[in-house]
Amino acid sequence: MSAPYCGLDIVNHLHLDGSEGLIPIFYDLHRLSRKPFGLNPRKELKPQIIQLFNNPHQGIVEVFKTTTDVLQNPVTLFLATEQCVIFYARKGLKYIELTIAPQYLTRGDGIWPKGLSIKEAIETMIEGIKSGENKAKLEGSDIEVNLLISAGREISSEEAVSLVNIAGTCDHHYVVGIGLVCDEAGHPPEKHIPMFKRAKEWGFKTTCHAGEWTTISPNFEKNIPLLLKNVKTAVTDLGADRIGHATALAYDKELVKIIVDKNIGIEGCPVSNLTCKVIPDLKSLKIRQLLEAGVLYSLNPDDDIFMPNLDEAFQLCNDVYRFTLEEKQQMRLNAWKTRFGNRKPAPKNIAPFL
Repeated sequence: MSAPYCGLDIVNHLHLDGSEGLIPIFYDLHRLSRKPFGLNPRKELKPQIIQLFNNPHQGIVEVFKTTTDVLQNPVTLFLATEQCVIFYARKGLKYIELTIAPQYLTRGDGIWPKGLSIKEAIETMIEGIKSGENKAKLEGSDIEVNLLISAGREISSEEAVSLVNIAGTCDHHYVVGIGLVCDEAGHPPEKHIPMFKRAKEWGFKTTCHAGEWTTISPNFEKNIPLLLKNVKTAVTDLGADRIGHATALAYDKELVKIIVDKNIGIEGCPVSNLTCKVIPDLKSLKIRQLLEAGVLYSLNPDDDIFMPNLDEAFQLCNDVYRFTLEEKQQMRLNAWKTRFGNRKPAPKNIAPFL
């Protein structure tokens, strides 16, 4: 087992279908799906995958078929989940919440033409987590991994409520939250108020991608008002317990105060935002200002199959902010404080940062 990523041992914002943990088994996932493998297995895979994910915000669902197309049967979906758990455990992580929208896992393939149901997909991932945690423990790594069952926001509000009802019948020890993902520009948060209301009725914690991007060709300064509007809607109308991205948050002191008062976690994905060109530079996020204001801001990789992983993302941010030891510790604590799962106890001490 390697040392934790720069002392950060928890991730609350990581997409299963965008996980770096899929890379070591990417060829196998294609073989077990009877899908052609269009990459050169003799060369490093990540640079090739990066090319496949060129400009992910344009047709985001289509772009992610690069991975979701090989997660359409119980064998590959189990293997992908299991191996992701083992992969990050070996990296030294202690806790992960994997975001996944199961609506993208039900198309079927040459092995499983009938397609998985939403419930079958969720239960398969839970079994993959259990197996991965057990195998990681045999290797000396104790990790807790849970699922954030999310709706790709292009579905109707009624379908999203149905998804929550299905998730509600699954094991809440592993399905620890409900989320909203994908095309924020075309489907702002208010569309799915019923979904979040139903999630609360089931006793779920909730998170919402909001304030990430509002146009296909982002102009950060021009879009700040709409980015803030979406974050505020997610907080006040959806009642989200955490917000993913919230790129413009630092530009509204009143909204910052609301978020601090409500103890809402911010799943910061700064290098993802930079990679996708929705911010001009890392300074524009004003991370230090958010931490000083008491925002429960944490650092996350988002989709490290084609973006920098957590270690690389931290280093890039640290090059800009030169985080103090206290700030590093605070971001780690913020992530632990705002996690949704608690099958295993949180660490009692703060490990030294590298």
